[in-house]
Amino acid sequence: MGQQTTPSYIVYQCYGDEAIFHECAYSLLTLSQLYRPEELAHLQIWIYTDKPEWFRAFRHCPLPLHYRKLDDALIKQWKGEIDFVHRVKIELLRDLMQTRAGNILYLDTDTVFLHRIDNLLQAIESGRVYMHTMEGIVSNEGNPIMKKLSFYLRDQQTIKISGKVLHDTAMWNAGVIGFNTRYHVVLDEALFFTDMVHPQFPKHVVEQFAISLYFQVAANIHAASPWLLHYWNVKEFRSVLASFFSYFKTDSWDELTLHSRMVQLHVIMQEKVSFLSNRTVLDKLKKDTWEPVIPEWPLLLQQL
Repeated sequence: MGQQTTPSYIVYQCYGDEAIFHECAYSLLTLSQLYRPEELAHLQIWIYTDKPEWFRAFRHCPLPLHYRKLDDALIKQWKGEIDFVHRVKIELLRDLMQTRAGNILYLDTDTVFLHRIDNLLQAIESGRVYMHTMEGIVSNEGNPIMKKLSFYLRDQQTIKISGKVLHDTAMWNAGVIGFNTRYHVVLDEALFFTDMVHPQFPKHVVEQFAISLYFQVAANIHAASPWLLHYWNVKEFRSVLASFFSYFKTDSWDELTLHSRMVQLHVIMQEKVSFLSNRTVLDKLKKDTWEPVIPEWPLLLQQL
């Protein structure tokens, strides 16, 4: 994998509902589609999970998987006194950096690898910082939650961070975060900000904004979307993954990697967009919902 001189770590948090485990396993399968096992010699994959045995059940998985066992007590501790589930992401990254130094690529489970990440990791080693995509400037108030955040930040005259006008800060999607551990202080600052702001503004975007803000203070953020897709807005895809892992439950990892190529996420995403854009007023009033068609796996197998 490339010519990195420092170790690289891919990091997931995966606990709770089995749908999250399906997402994580599918993300790993898309990595296996792109690399031979020997090409990942300088990479470690760390999964923070309450069920490491779930992953160990895969037959002959050659990926360099490592586990940090989570339990209810630790998750509660990492949610903090503010009891904020997204605070866990910051804490687990700080936890990893207590014993590891190098290039970190944090991924939410609902991500897939689009291309080999050699160049991405080399750029991270050189000091570049990545998040998935830039979602807009907070003050542009492009959606209701951004509007509320903008109003809140405008009122916080006492919060000054490196001279930045907080409500004119870019909001980045935090489903992918790539950075070298030389930026470890950014996570400490983001945690402090989250603990300070969330009790006053108890919204799910506080952690995302904190990470976006402090990485922008430390460096220019670049988009990781050329390498990785974060499909946070297609939760319906979970039914397809549940069907896939049920049908192919006896497959080895190599067989799963081959068969996972039959999963056409980009088609499913387009079908949802088409459904939403073609709804009539009556459909909206009826609150019609969309679900993807479950593939006929035996038929698709004949096409491999």
